[in-house]
Order: sequence, then structure tokens, then C-alpha cells
Amino acid sequence: MEKQDKSVIDTLLERMDSSPGFAGLGSTVKIISSIGEDNEGDPREIAASILRDAALTAKLLRIANSSRNARGGRNISTIDQALVILGLNTVKSVALTLALLSSLSNKPQAKQLHAEIVAAYFCGSLAYEITRLNAPRFGPQEAQVCGLMQNLGRMMATYYLYEEIEGSRMLQAEQNLTEDDAVLRTLGISFTDMGAAIAQHWSLPDVLQISLAADIGKAPPRVVGNALTWHQLCSAFCHRVSDVLFRLPENREKIEIAQHVEFFRLPLRIKEDEVRDLIDKCLSDTETLLAEMSFPCTLEQARTLLRKSSERVMDRLAAGDSLTKQSNSVGGRTPVEVIQHLLRLIHDKCNFDRTLLCLPDSASGLAAIAGVGRSANQVTSRFHFHGPKPDLFRVIMARKLDVFIADVKQPAYAKLIPDWYHAVVGANSFMMMPLVSEGKVLGMLYGDFAEQRASAPPEAAEDAMREWREQLVQALRAGASTNTVMSTPAAIQTGKT
Repeated sequence: MEKQDKSVIDTLLERMDSSPGFAGLGSTVKIISSIGEDNEGDPREIAASILRDAALTAKLLRIANSSRNARGGRNISTIDQALVILGLNTVKSVALTLALLSSLSNKPQAKQLHAEIVAAYFCGSLAYEITRLNAPRFGPQEAQVCGLMQNLGRMMATYYLYEEIEGSRMLQAEQNLTEDDAVLRTLGISFTDMGAAIAQHWSLPDVLQISLAADIGKAPPRVVGNALTWHQLCSAFCHRVSDVLFRLPENREKIEIAQHVEFFRLPLRIKEDEVRDLIDKCLSDTETLLAEMSFPCTLEQARTLLRKSSERVMDRLAAGDSLTKQSNSVGGRTPVEVIQHLLRLIHDKCNFDRTLLCLPDSASGLAAIAGVGRSANQVTSRFHFHGPKPDLFRVIMARKLDVFIADVKQPAYAKLIPDWYHAVVGANSFMMMPLVSEGKVLGMLYGDFAEQRASAPPEAAEDAMREWREQLVQALRAGASTNTVMSTPAAIQTGKT
């Protein structure tokens, strides 16, 4: 493992050193980190440093003149005025964000990295607010930089080890792993350890190196003796909260944040209600600043994209179900393992917000057994169509044809959609694709979009999709010995879509 770690780190650092894109980032971080608090440093020197960067100068002036910051309708035309209006914490955050952003043009992983930058900015903002309120003597701006850099390893790996990271995504789909587990298995090293190695390689200030190499341990920390310990603990807490908000399903947010607050409660002097208020404030501030910067990724887009990268395919089959039995294996894997892999591939290919596999349930019903995407675990357990009353989903299944519904609120469709669908699922557009064998429907693929879409994803008609659907049919047939295959219910044969 140590040999593999060294090989991956050596490769990463070598590519970083040879790339003009990030060649100066290490020195940029050190320069920005050295800028003092509002009452420290020479304003003329700070202004001169900013003016050397035309993009940074333009962005700061634009933000200073925004409606949120403008005072009395004044036109802010100098960096000196902008510094007074914005404060150094905003200046440092924008400077670091632009340093990362400037090197991402025309890269296939640019969207992913834009989202990572948004998460990093939020993390820095939260670290700033907690330090400002509970430990101002330790330096809120220093805390903000430590928070901003928490995603360093993940961003650099995504940028420089793109093919390797894509390989980890394939492993994630094949074995239904978390993103972190897939990366660890593929590269033999975690994103956190990569960030610590980069900080050491760049000879960043001690406080940054320690915050990036935070090894908190399993026991809750109790006291903070100095600034280095504060920034280590504060960064670790804010990093964990950021991962909850940007990488975990929404239905897990409340309990996960409560657990992290309890773990760090004593040393950071935090309370759950106060932390939630700070989270809301920092999310709002982040969203506002992104708009003022004309950043290419919104807060909501970042959360959606990063959650999609981190999701696992969930299923709710009992251990005794035929789809879970090794005796029904397909290519050495149980049918449900094959299903999990293919469902993830289809979800990513079509860029659905949520993808479910539904199976016939008795003679006249339909129920989801596996899902991936937005709140998939919560939705899968409640996605169940049954009873004598016709509904749009069973009408589509009776037709045995792919159907895309662009607007679920159109009267022709709305009257056939159960009320619970809007409350539980809440999608505005969806697509259903039957899985048919010998004229019988073995299952249905359901994929939806939270925002209304005018047409079906073109990827749904590609050869790869047809192949994956056939593999799903094979997996369902392999496990069909004790599963009921649904016949077309007479009650909905005449339904219209």
C-alpha cells in the first residue's frame, strides 16, 4: 500500500509541476494566506498585488458595485475603495476561487471542478463564521483559507488524474461503492491524503498543512490549546458538514449534521441550532457571491452534480429474494449486483436526476426495488402503484413502449398521476422504458428530471442503452424463478397517454 501511495503521489506531483495551468497555484495560496486581518498589512501593498491580476481586479470591482454592496449609489472605481467595501475575507476568497477557476477552460472535467470550487467556497465561509463568533483571536480569515483548501486533493486528482478517476467511477458503478471507497481501491490513497501531500510539496504555511492533514481520531476532541489546533478542528468540522450538504442524500442531512455537531461540540463551542443558522447564512452568501462573480456553476447545480458523483445504488430486496441469490448468478454476480451496476450506468448516461427499476407487484401493481439519484432511497420505498384505479405508469407499461412525459401537469397526464407522486417524487418530466422478454414485461426503468425538459434524453436511444437494457432483461430472467411476471391488466388496456 505504501508503495502504491508513493507511486500515485509521485505521478500527481510530477504532473502538477509540469503543467502551466497550476504551476503558480502553490505560490498564490501562500501569498493570499499571508494577507493579514482587516487591521493588518499595508493596504497599498495589498492593492498593488490585486492590480497585477486583471481578472481579479475586474471581479472585485463588479462585486463591490453590486446592489448588495453599493452604498448610497456610489460608483466604486478603485481597488482601495473595493477593499473597504468588501473586506479582506471576501477578497481572499475571490482570489483563491479565481486562481483555481482560471486553469479549467476546455477541460472535460471542468463542470465537476466548478462544483468542487463552490463546495470549497462554502466550506471556507462556514469556517470563517464559526471562528469569527467563537474564537476570533485565532484569525477568522486564516480559518477561511483553511476551509477553502479542504478539497485540494480531490480537485487536483480530478484535474491531473482524470483517467484514473474515471476508472474509479466505473468501479463505483460495478461494485456499488461510495465514491471515496472506489477512489481508495483504485488509487490506493484517499483524497485527504493527497491534499496533505500537496500542501507539504508546496511548502504551504504550517496551519494549512496541519488543517489538510487533520487526523482527528475516533474519540471526540475536548480542548483547543492554540490556533493550530483550532484551525485543524474547525476545518475538519466544516469539511464534514460540506460533504453532508454537497455529497450525501438530502434525507440524511439532519441526522449527519447533528452527529458532527455533537462530536465537535466542546472544542468549537457550537450548538446545533446555531450551526444550522450559520449553514443557511453561508449557503445564501455563497449563492449571492457566485451570482455576482458570474460563476459558471450555481449552488444548486453544484450540489446536484456532486451528489450524483457520490451516490450509491440502493435496493430494498430481502435476503431471500431470488434476485439476491448467488445460485441465480449472471457472469459470477447475483442479479441484483448486475442491476445495481447497470442502473448506475443508465443514470449517468441519460443524466437523469433519479433512476428507478420497478418490478411487477402481484397482478395489477408496480413497485420500485432499486434506485439511484435524488432522494432515491426515500423514494424507492414509496414508489408503488397498486389498486384497481388506472394510473399513467401502468398504462405506459401496458403499451410496452418507451414514453417520455415532458410535463406531468398537462391535464391529459395529471388526471392519471396519483396524488402521492407529486408529494413523494416531485419530478416535472419523466421517462419510462419497459424491459420486455418474449412479449412479457419483466420490469420498467423510470428516469426523471426535477426541472421540466422539452424532450427525452437522446442518449436513451443509443446502442449502449439498448445493450444495457438487454443485460437487465437477462438479470431479471435469471432471478425470475420465484418472481411474479406481470401480465397486461385488462383494467388499463384502453388507457391513453
